[in-house]
Amino acid sequence: MMRILKPLQDKATTGAGKRLVLPEPRRVRFLIRGEGSVSAGAVTIECCPESTKAGKFWMELATIPVPDNGLAQYYTEEASGLFRARISQPVSNGAVTVTPLVSRGRPDRPDRTKVV
Repeated sequence: MMRILKPLQDKATTGAGKRLVLPEPRRVRFLIRGEGSVSAGAVTIECCPESTKAGKFWMELATIPVPDNGLAQYYTEEASGLFRARISQPVSNGAVTVTPLVSRGRPDRPDRTKVV
């Protein structure tokens, strides 16, 4: 079972977007939806496994071209930490929405997964 969360990017053309906080290991599926006649653009899925005293270090997991009026997907194995869907190449002639779907946790534990 997957839980749909608030979008990390919502009809955006540039920017780092919001962050997904996964305090416990979960599987994540990112839905990348191109809206309009997109002629250029890419989204880079990044994670930050932990913060350091120097700040956050974002690691690139994958770069996905924004589809023209379509849907692309990216899956992770079980992972925790912070995730974001940064628009690494500006979207032209349209916009992109990136929505995370997260596997459900154990029923005996509170779910602290959120988008910030």
